[in-house]
Amino acid sequence: MSWIKIWKSKKRNYGWRHVNKACEYLSHNYNHPLPTKIIALARGGLVPATIMANRLGVRHVYSLGVSSYEKQADGKETPGAYEMYQRIPTNIKKHGPDDFVLIVDDISDKGGTFEYAEQYIKQIIGGNIVTMSLVIKPETKHKPTYFYEEVDQDKWIVFPWERS
Repeated sequence: MSWIKIWKSKKRNYGWRHVNKACEYLSHNYNHPLPTKIIALARGGLVPATIMANRLGVRHVYSLGVSSYEKQADGKETPGAYEMYQRIPTNIKKHGPDDFVLIVDDISDKGGTFEYAEQYIKQIIGGNIVTMSLVIKPETKHKPTYFYEEVDQDKWIVFPWERS
């Protein structure tokens, strides 16, 4: 079997129906107090966070850009140090002990991005943090509070907003 066939067999394309079904499931199963803010982890978490904000009735949505991949000279991306390229506003109101913040991403693959973002948000905003992703992989370091499904570690998920 050629490497292209192997790669294609490990690739899974998600459509908009699948994403909507996942967000519907997650919103119906959300059983924490409603968050006062939703933080989307850019770029993959932007669309699911917007859908969840609409379903949960949350008006304040922010994005946080965290990258953990470095582009090599040959164009390939390899894991690297975490870099925050987009921060949430520093004048954002601090949360009290009864307030909740929801952090949303499309996938928790290795989990480091969630952990990095959660530490940052605790410092900037405080409050209780709840995490959510559409998909997780079994070896993730961070299992979100809410997720829709778990896929094999070697599956490559392609979401509809990633296709050109």
